[in-house]
Amino acid sequence: MSASPLALLAATALLTFAAAHPTRYPALRDVVCTGSTPPQIISYHTHIIYMLTNQDQVKGAIDLRQRARTFFSDYLGPDCDGRYDEGRLCLIDDHPFNISLPDGPFPVGEWSIFTPVHYFSLVVPWLFQNRGEFTLLVHPNTGCEYEDHSIWALWAGDKWPLDMSIFTQGTQTNEFNETVGDAGNPTCLSVGQACGSPFYTGPALPCCGRSYCQCDPATQRACKCSSL
Repeated sequence: MSASPLALLAATALLTFAAAHPTRYPALRDVVCTGSTPPQIISYHTHIIYMLTNQDQVKGAIDLRQRARTFFSDYLGPDCDGRYDEGRLCLIDDHPFNISLPDGPFPVGEWSIFTPVHYFSLVVPWLFQNRGEFTLLVHPNTGCEYEDHSIWALWAGDKWPLDMSIFTQGTQTNEFNETVGDAGNPTCLSVGQACGSPFYTGPALPCCGRSYCQCDPATQRACKCSSL
């Protein structure tokens, strides 16, 4: 059955519009936050939370951030001034650490790491065991920010109340144009990136297609992704 002239005209107009407007639009990724199948996890945030009224805690939390920078120095990219879709493991630097985030949801102090999915096993165990007196919050980024910070969140230490009024329950409020594995949310490492573990010898992190994790033969350390 042939298409009507009106349908052909509409299709032509749509293609012309798409060619002239290559921007990715929110409707391209609709997330259902309350369905039987949870949405895909695009990345993680790992937060260290502390009291701002206690200057010793503020100093200790900032010292812990510097320890994390040193420990993960082989893996970290430059600090990121945003919180989402940064394309690399990075310490988030978007506010002074002696004040709370102006827009919430934390009522106290926090610093955080943007953690692509393949770095979860590297970052989270270290923070669990080195957080000291501070609270660790780990949550996924799916676009459903209310659920990400509540039913899908993982806490170690005291659980702090969050200002959930800035989110909308059951509604996608972020990550509209993003998907796991895109440039802002990688799932593997590029050639030249460190792919070993500071905890044990041998390969530990996934290298992207047509590359592999090559370690020093004698020590099984100094592992880097290399081309096949």
